[in-house]
Amino acid sequence: MSDIPPEIIREILIWLPVKSLLRFRCVSKPWRSMIDRKDFIKLHLRHSYETNSNRTLVVDSTQLFYVDLDSFEQLDIGNNTQFEPQTVACSCDGLVLIVVSINSIVLWNPATRKLNKLPVTPLEDRITNEAKHIEQRYALGYDSKHDDYKVVMFQVSTRLDGGCSFSETQIYSLRSNTWKRIEDFPYMLPRGKRWGVYLNEALHTVVKDGQGSEVIMAFNIAKEEHYEVPRPSVNYRLSSVEVMGGCLTAIAPGKRNSTEIWAMKEYRVKKSWTKLLCFEPPLREPCLNLCPLSYSKSGDEVLLNYDGICLNWYNLKEKTVSIACVPGLTASFNASAHDPSFHSEFCVGSLVSPYSPAGPGYERQGKKGKEIKKKRDDFLSVGFKLVL
Repeated sequence: MSDIPPEIIREILIWLPVKSLLRFRCVSKPWRSMIDRKDFIKLHLRHSYETNSNRTLVVDSTQLFYVDLDSFEQLDIGNNTQFEPQTVACSCDGLVLIVVSINSIVLWNPATRKLNKLPVTPLEDRITNEAKHIEQRYALGYDSKHDDYKVVMFQVSTRLDGGCSFSETQIYSLRSNTWKRIEDFPYMLPRGKRWGVYLNEALHTVVKDGQGSEVIMAFNIAKEEHYEVPRPSVNYRLSSVEVMGGCLTAIAPGKRNSTEIWAMKEYRVKKSWTKLLCFEPPLREPCLNLCPLSYSKSGDEVLLNYDGICLNWYNLKEKTVSIACVPGLTASFNASAHDPSFHSEFCVGSLVSPYSPAGPGYERQGKKGKEIKKKRDDFLSVGFKLVL
């Protein structure tokens, strides 16, 4: 192996899944150094996106399931007894944002089994006794200008009379391991709406403007600026936006119990909106929440989360629907009210670290740092538990 140039070894290694790379760190010190380098981690991530590989799915139900997207083989089951209640908010570049409770959020890389509890969000003095409750929404994205992963939190407090007491927006920088107050989100978020779908270094959501019309708003996390994205020309309301195959998608409930899904082929170009599919479930009841997750490996099918009840493959050519069976999840359109619902997130397998260079989880230089690193490597090779 010593006769093979390092460049060739690197080109071979970037084709491997994270699980194999973690094992191959033990081959030699040069291999470990290469795999741990930031440029290799970025190269491996970019290669995964370009080749449509290392595709996984995080499913949040009674347990955290981490499965291969193509085979639905279970890669791991998270022991989430430390996370009750919990919500998988979103994912970006292999990092998953988990909301445990107000002011308790976690960055988790399920592929490397690394977990980082973020510092507590600073609360404003305007939280008074008249506030009925505080609602927080979180989103995660990557800022390439500063090479930084950022968590954006929108917080709103409602009074006892039902009115809004105040709202504010905070942004967390993984690089500096700090929160700061930024310009408030210009619209109130409707209840139940997802906020902060990440694409092109911006977070997207569907809101209502001053005239009551639904618009797609985006927030650039590097420039910290808000802007509007043109919506598709449909007569129906938009229930939400998602990202699939590198494109922004809009979900619009259509006639009767059908749901249309539109894809924006060219970002911020209104004419590029194209109707991808019209989903008609084999039930009379309307679908309340249909979420597109990913294309199949061949690109002929789309994976859909149907109301948190079951996963479906929609064949784009034949316009047929089949149930995708995932071990541990209910696989039926006729799930009863007693069956647990689930939330699912597309997640690329990556080596991206959830730790901050300024935080306690970062591997420092010296003897103490080597001891921390050794303990972590031993942990990765033995088992998988999410521990705060």
